[in-house]
Amino acid sequence: MEYNYSGITKESIELLCLNKFNDSKPFYEEHKEELKQGITVPMRQMVLDLSELLYDIDDRMYLDPVRAVSRIHRDTRGNRSKIKYRETMWTFFRRYKKDYPQAPFYYFDFYPDSFSYGLVFWLWRPTNFRIVHEMILENPKRFLKAVKACADAGFEYSCTDYYKKDRYPDAPKELKPFLAAKNMAFTYRSMNIDRLNDTSLIDEMKLAFDIARPMYEFFIEAHTKMMEEGLIRPED
Repeated sequence: MEYNYSGITKESIELLCLNKFNDSKPFYEEHKEELKQGITVPMRQMVLDLSELLYDIDDRMYLDPVRAVSRIHRDTRGNRSKIKYRETMWTFFRRYKKDYPQAPFYYFDFYPDSFSYGLVFWLWRPTNFRIVHEMILENPKRFLKAVKACADAGFEYSCTDYYKKDRYPDAPKELKPFLAAKNMAFTYRSMNIDRLNDTSLIDEMKLAFDIARPMYEFFIEAHTKMMEEGLIRPED
């Protein structure tokens, strides 16, 4: 199959890092087109190549290639770091954030020495994650099947914020790590940056995202319940 994705080379990543190191508008302007063609354009192409599958997973996905990809130039307003440029880039595959704020999402990102992709559900108000916990307890078999699907996709589970006190002491042991979570991520990470320059990455991500579909469906159902209960509201 032919893809739009043209690949991201080590040289392009090195230039991105050098751009951040210089942190200079003249340097950025001099290399702006190189950075666009070497970094931004391939990531937009990635969005295009994954769109058909992602629409099949969720027909409410908002997959504008321009808006889905992060910008090289950072907005430093209200940010402690005043460095103007990024060496890390990402794209989120999700519903339109103003209509569906905090919705779960698939993602891809890369760093100077690695890249990752996966499925994430973060909330601004972690207490709202109780809806996920309730759904796990109501249908543990469905949830554990979704966890296995993520493992089959090559994803590892992680949680960056969790309850230290056991809030569900009578729950089965295998559910405990998930019932303590205030957010969840299922992630694949690789240190082989050369793979970013190969279109096989698109096939790999398509397969992984599709296999992990049961967890996305579980998350999106939880998010829908949160919106129905008024815990999350569309932005004006």
